[in-house]
Amino acid sequence: MTRFSSLAKQLSSFGEGRLVPGTDPEIQRACFDSRLVRPGDLFCALPSANQCGRAGLAYLPQAIQAGAAAVLHVSAPLAAFELVSPSGELVPEFRVDLQFSVADVAGRAAHLLASYPAESLWVGAVTGTNGKSTVVHLMQAALSAGGVPTASIGTLGMHYSGCDASVLNTTPSADLIAEWLKNANKAGARALAIEASSHGLDQRRLAGLPIDAAAWTNLTHDHLDYHDGFADYAQAKARLVHSLDVGAPAFLPAGNERILKACEGARAQRLTWGFDDSTAAIRGRFQGASASAPMSLAIAGELGQAELQSGLVGQHNAENLLVAWSLLRVAGLSAELAAEKLGQIGCAPGRLERVAPDSGMHLFVDYAHTPDALCQVLRALRESFPQATIGLVFGAGGDRDAAKRAPMGIAAAQGSDWCLVTSDNPRTEDPRAIADAVALGVAQAGAQPEIQVDRRSAIREALLRLKHGDVLLVAGKGHEPYQEVDGVRHHFDDREEVLEAVQCLL
Repeated sequence: MTRFSSLAKQLSSFGEGRLVPGTDPEIQRACFDSRLVRPGDLFCALPSANQCGRAGLAYLPQAIQAGAAAVLHVSAPLAAFELVSPSGELVPEFRVDLQFSVADVAGRAAHLLASYPAESLWVGAVTGTNGKSTVVHLMQAALSAGGVPTASIGTLGMHYSGCDASVLNTTPSADLIAEWLKNANKAGARALAIEASSHGLDQRRLAGLPIDAAAWTNLTHDHLDYHDGFADYAQAKARLVHSLDVGAPAFLPAGNERILKACEGARAQRLTWGFDDSTAAIRGRFQGASASAPMSLAIAGELGQAELQSGLVGQHNAENLLVAWSLLRVAGLSAELAAEKLGQIGCAPGRLERVAPDSGMHLFVDYAHTPDALCQVLRALRESFPQATIGLVFGAGGDRDAAKRAPMGIAAAQGSDWCLVTSDNPRTEDPRAIADAVALGVAQAGAQPEIQVDRRSAIREALLRLKHGDVLLVAGKGHEPYQEVDGVRHHFDDREEVLEAVQCLL
């Protein structure tokens, strides 16, 4: 625990702490959600754009009633708020100067109060539209197998031995990261692999977390309902690279001018990676997997040479392996050991994950929910099963970037032999309206659109169409065990649905 006066002193360059005469409460932790406040917490009131739960100024009274020992907020008049505890005492405040980001200062406070749990860890962060979860999965498994106990944070949750926790956001808020890392550190973690989403970077959720190395996988159409165009989207992701200390390695895709431009001026050591690009600092050459042989990947460049074979499928996974290998090298693994351990790792949950392998068909579930991700996954399956008919069940999520719906339909029609448009997570939108928007893209690609809104029925109908040796991809949800409709998450796991349908129908 830390006294409020000590906390205020350590944050004094960002604002002013206001003590109540005769009191100096002990602060246990930072909390950004008024519903989760415990007695002794510092409640951080973040602007609405940064809210994770209930964190705005409007929730100050609720947080104080729950026992917040002090509050952190933007330096502004609070005449409308009664900063008085249930016992009638005034509550100490830390007022952040308007020139600073409240979320950034709150993140620093969260890690300070957790005793800087990441200071003893090597931290590698991964951003990009697609591939983040797979790279983090590969890093965590390979580092741990290579003798470095490693925790992971991302879409798949926060994971370390005995400390697993689910998350609502790919990159959780700083208070959740700091508190969880404190426990993972105590349990023996010595490294952290973390996904850095554009939302998380824009909202400063990684504030206070020291990052030793970073990588950027790609930049394709997604989240443009949140970001003001591709340039803004790229700049949000580039915050990760610009946050690195002088000389810290940042691995960037060679030839991607938008990404390279967004990272101009960063203090980091910017190293490019790529395939068949002699100018890249880390170069890969791969031969795709087939029904009878695994993928092979040869690596050369500034970090050494290595060769590996992997059971993963597709060029996008070869790219994920190359990025992961680069991060493993700067984390301390030898070129050979990094390749060896990566070659032993299977897919991340819900990422081209095979289901019912004894069915006589090739059935896969994948998280692909962007046009580029669908293209990449379908291309990987086409390369691996060139003689097979490929079917696809997919949809688009509601309350998300609507501009990608028709492009997803185009990608689906171009990459598969036939496809069924169904419901993904419609959230508060009409699932039929979303499916119709996706089907327009299917028609634009010259295919006949077919819609079966009920996802369970769509999966079963698709399986009935298959013959021995055919391929089916169920895309969009991957590892997710739910279907979100009208704000309620109902249990629904594509992997379970495919397996049950195989057992019932075939």
